[in-house]
Amino acid sequence: MSDAIIGTGILLKRGDGGGASENFVTFAEIVALKPPALSRNEIDVSTHNAGQEDKLLGMLRKGQVMGTLNWVPTDPTHIQILADIEANVKANYRITFPPNGLPHWTMPARVQLFEPPEVGVDTALQISFALTIDGTITKVNS
Repeated sequence: MSDAIIGTGILLKRGDGGGASENFVTFAEIVALKPPALSRNEIDVSTHNAGQEDKLLGMLRKGQVMGTLNWVPTDPTHIQILADIEANVKANYRITFPPNGLPHWTMPARVQLFEPPEVGVDTALQISFALTIDGTITKVNS
């Protein structure tokens, strides 16, 4: 039997800027959420003397947090994400993984994308968003 965990229940939260006692509010209506990819650039340091490839890995790179939500324009969290991109606000965001909200990753980020898609006759009103990480990702596993 597999120990796999279903992704249902992953949450995105935004901090209120309260410092050490910061409170996090959960975004409403998250449909899909992609945590940031972590990567390092491959650097070729091969020399003629070695006669073979030699590689180093560069600095840690953090991808974007991307997602989709059912847009409710009157919801406070949806109003906040729109206000954040308009004002270029840096805030702390937290991704909590199921089950029971652990582990969680907390990171400072800015809203880089707020994109309403084309709306058809039989479609939900949704937005796509992206957060650009601007600092260290703090990971808490238990």
